[in-house]
Amino acid sequence: MEEHKPDILSSLPLELLLYIISFLPFESARLIPLVSTRFRSVWNKAILVSHSHNGSIEDISHVVSRFINNFDEHDPTKNTRRLELHVDKSTFVSTILAPHNVMHMSFFFSGDSKIEESFCWRLEINDQIPRRVDSSSFLVKTLCLDSVNSLTHEVVSSMVLEFSLLDSLKICGCKGLTSLTIDSPTKLLHLSISGCPKLRYLEIISFKLKKFHYQGSLPLIKIHEHFNLTKAIFDVTKGPSYYNNGLDIGPLSLIIKNSQYLTLCRWMFEELIKPSISSSWRSFQFYKLQELRWIDNSMNQENINSMISFLKLCPSIERLFIDIDSNTYSSNGEVSVDADHASEHARVLRDLKLVKLEGFKSEEDKNKLIMALQEIVSIDQPLLVLSSIS
Repeated sequence: MEEHKPDILSSLPLELLLYIISFLPFESARLIPLVSTRFRSVWNKAILVSHSHNGSIEDISHVVSRFINNFDEHDPTKNTRRLELHVDKSTFVSTILAPHNVMHMSFFFSGDSKIEESFCWRLEINDQIPRRVDSSSFLVKTLCLDSVNSLTHEVVSSMVLEFSLLDSLKICGCKGLTSLTIDSPTKLLHLSISGCPKLRYLEIISFKLKKFHYQGSLPLIKIHEHFNLTKAIFDVTKGPSYYNNGLDIGPLSLIIKNSQYLTLCRWMFEELIKPSISSSWRSFQFYKLQELRWIDNSMNQENINSMISFLKLCPSIERLFIDIDSNTYSSNGEVSVDADHASEHARVLRDLKLVKLEGFKSEEDKNKLIMALQEIVSIDQPLLVLSSIS
């Protein structure tokens, strides 16, 4: 019987283990919790600096900035990647400095009604070119903000102005946020917003935005300048959050026109996009679109016709993903298809190679859709259809 050798590493004192871990690259060190239960607790201590802090919320900016500026990946005494800052008994902030210049900042609250108190937020990105960049410090290029509320949004705004290299912003879980303005004329490339159920107004001041991801009820969107998105995700299955016809979809249609990847709900096409391009229906095309994710609540014949109508605007599409979710908001009225336009472009999809179907209720719905697609797909183009029947 083979004799088990003693696990010398696990028997080392905690202080020595932490010292050894400090020399490992982060991507390797993060696998330490998989070794054993003890190493899971060692890892938690290795990346955590816990501050007992009884100051005001305004002090968060100073403490977090000092934590970031003090970081040095190559110095074992300064490469701690996580900070938990306890502001008071009901509020604390978790900040994680992740690889690839990604910073996660999450706010946690308990027993406070102000968590969902409504607030408006204007977030300015520092567009000035930094005079000097310290390569040894942590440079925030991607910022992920979670659960910012009415008490903390001003502090966060002041911190963001310090991140001169920031080009990617993710905002989620801001339950009280009703109005948001993103002001970054020349820097911001990626913007993601999700989990903000009260958001009714979104203003974007950006000339270089390339990727935009929005999940939730669609708010009124104001776009100041034209920019060309390469990837646009509108996961707006809950429908619109506005209650009037104030949304000017024209600029929005233009910024997604050149997208290569697009996620769209049928209702958004029917209620917003199609009316905005009705005067240029014959000439308007998403001519660069390669991949489309289409979300609908069912695949009856009317809904199929609507999707086919949109696909005829996408001559370069290669991949089509169709998600059926019965809880998805649906348009009230029907959208007619331009018969002349339909006959003129009988087979417009010459590059479509893959169709993937999710959430279909029956084979009949699936077959009706495939038959409709065959009418507009090039005869010479083989089509792979993948599906799952729920």
